[in-house]
Amino acid sequence: MIELSKLRVAYGDNVIYDGLDFLFPTGVNVILGASGSGKTTLLRAVCGLAEYGGEIKCDPVATVFQEPCLAPVSVLSNVMAVLRGKDAKQRATDMLKMCRIDDKANKRATRLSGGEKQRVSLARAFATERSVLLLDEPFQSLDIGVKRQLYRTLDQLLAAYAKTAVLVTHDADEALLLADRIYVLEGRPANLSLFAEIDAPRAERDEFSPQFTQLRMRLHDKFVSLTAPQDHK
Repeated sequence: MIELSKLRVAYGDNVIYDGLDFLFPTGVNVILGASGSGKTTLLRAVCGLAEYGGEIKCDPVATVFQEPCLAPVSVLSNVMAVLRGKDAKQRATDMLKMCRIDDKANKRATRLSGGEKQRVSLARAFATERSVLLLDEPFQSLDIGVKRQLYRTLDQLLAAYAKTAVLVTHDADEALLLADRIYVLEGRPANLSLFAEIDAPRAERDEFSPQFTQLRMRLHDKFVSLTAPQDHK
C-alpha cells in the first residue's frame, strides 16, 4: 500500500496539496485529472523527486514515465542495470521475453520506436520486483494501436506480479481499461475522490458495453465540470 498523511506540496504561493490523507491499496489505482491538476506532482512526491511536507509510507518504487529514460546502450544492458546477482542476465532476458521485446535485446535502446522503448521501460520496472509501481502517463504519446498492445502487456505483467500500481492519466478510456479503482483529482489545493471501482477482469472488459458507456459518460461529465471557466477563478 501507499499511505499519504498530511501531505503538503507547494511551489511558492502555488499550493498543490495541503494536508492530504489518502491510501492506495494493492491493485491498479488510476488517477484522472486535467492537465495541471497535480497528478505528476503526486507521483514525484511518492518517489522522492519533489519536496513535500507530511508523511509518505510505501515500499521502494519502480517507475515508468511518459518519456522512457533509457541509456544509449543495449536493451539488455538497460534492464540489467537495475539488477544485481549472478542471475541478472537471465532475469533481464526473461522479463524482455515477457514484454515481447527480447528480439531487440542487443539493439541500442535509443534507436527503438516509442512503443518498443516503453516495453523496455516496463521490463525494467518489473525486473526490480518492487511492490510499488508508479506510471506517469506512459502511453500518452503513442498511437492507439500501440497503446492497446501495451495495455495487454501491462495486464499480463500485473497478473504475474502483484503490485500496488498508481497510473496517472487524463484519458478516460485508458482508465476504464486498466483500473481496479478510478480516482478523480480536483480542486486547489487538490483532493482525491473515489469515483468508481471496476470488478471485471481487464482481459474481459468491453469498452462498448452499456455499463462502460455509462461510466465513460459519467467520467466525461465530471471532466466538463472540472474544466469549466468558473473553476479557475
